[in-house]
Amino acid sequence: MAPTPTDLIGLTEAGRRLGISRWSVRAMIGRDELVGYRVGRLIKVSARDVDRSARRIPPAGGASS
Repeated sequence: MAPTPTDLIGLTEAGRRLGISRWSVRAMIGRDELVGYRVGRLIKVSARDVDRSARRIPPAGGASS
């Protein structure tokens, strides 16, 4: 099921939530780790997918919680 427009966030916001740059978010889209949706001239991603991805990124230093 495709996300609704209110569920989509920009690459800058996605990067902030993940603690990475917006360019790294674009790279994740390129590696099929996230799905990008074209909205006009912008590329947006699902906030739900970003939050799900955030749980899979290990913390810095390799420490696990």
